[in-house]
Amino acid sequence: MKAAFATLALTAWFGSPVLAQGPHFSGYYQNVGSISGKVGAGGIAFADLQRLRLTVAPAWGPVTGEVALEHTFDWESGAAAAQSFGLLSATRPGDDWLGIDWTIHESGTVVWRQRLDRVNVGLSRGAWSLRVGRQAISWGTTLFLTPADPFAPFGPADPFREYRRGVDAVRAQWYPGPHSMVDLVVRPASTPYGNTLTALVRGMTTLHGWELSAWGGSLHDAVAGAAGLTRSVGASALRAEVVMRRDSSGALVLRGTVGLDRRITLAGRDLYGVIEYQHDGFGAARASELPAVALSQPAQRAELQVLGRDEAAAQLTYQLHPLVGLELLALWNLRDGSGLVAPAATLSLSDEISARGGLFLGVGPAGPTPAQPGSEYGPLPTGAYLAVSAFF
Repeated sequence: MKAAFATLALTAWFGSPVLAQGPHFSGYYQNVGSISGKVGAGGIAFADLQRLRLTVAPAWGPVTGEVALEHTFDWESGAAAAQSFGLLSATRPGDDWLGIDWTIHESGTVVWRQRLDRVNVGLSRGAWSLRVGRQAISWGTTLFLTPADPFAPFGPADPFREYRRGVDAVRAQWYPGPHSMVDLVVRPASTPYGNTLTALVRGMTTLHGWELSAWGGSLHDAVAGAAGLTRSVGASALRAEVVMRRDSSGALVLRGTVGLDRRITLAGRDLYGVIEYQHDGFGAARASELPAVALSQPAQRAELQVLGRDEAAAQLTYQLHPLVGLELLALWNLRDGSGLVAPAATLSLSDEISARGGLFLGVGPAGPTPAQPGSEYGPLPTGAYLAVSAFF
């Protein structure tokens, strides 16, 4: 009787019969083994990280839910410096507000964590939707360096981007037309500098082949605004985004990225290239400022993907074979002259299983001490990793 009454009530409200749908289950397992060179006075370091993710997405007519439970088991021998390159950065503790993730076990060499990376419920009706809880939100326009994306962006050197980290938020979306959207997000966060509240509204539309977007409001209790644009011309795309912020002293800070990506055919296979340049007023203008920037409020709130004032990123991806892909990623700090080079190869073992191996090579002056580095990427040791990922 109660179920029938609920169905009739929802039918009256939404104007059509509401039918239950079976929940969709999915899973993901990954094992990443890595080795890295000396870190300061330490020796060669080995690490192995296992990641298991289980997701269920039930639906009842216009009401949908999503729950994703993620466990990571990390073993490290010595100072496993491969983590500093951004390997599996999404598994690290963040600025979550709900407090529904914790460390199950931690010893000198082993860390076992669990995280409910998605816990949300949504309601849709016509051109609007509302979702409450831990969810993935992406507002970036550029691809690697994304200062206008305030919701847990990927680290630019992270080779594993299968799942974007969820944030605790209330999100309302409205679609006034087929190519337009209004997005409102309210997000509380618990940071090392205390609890903050973010309340932003974003609009996006297309005009004469340009995709235009802008957002504004309060970001971590500070007034902020941003704009982005992208335009495709054939196999190429131009992307740009800019942010205006106020720092802790009240001064205006400019952050922005411009990029170009293009796909061409080489020897009958796809070659895809991306190049981006970022200027960040929060970044370090010289190597001596790097420690202070790393401890600054924007960095501690995970707003900074890199630490330099002016940086560039470039990536080439080539489909050598239907089952084999090659990649080359490079990051440059244009102020201190250091760089990070990361070649990688991916092999498809089946429809659900893939293997990936790669290197991280830091280039530049190391500096006299870890507390006073000579450059951003120079102190990073050479590292290598091999990973196997499976979806089910």
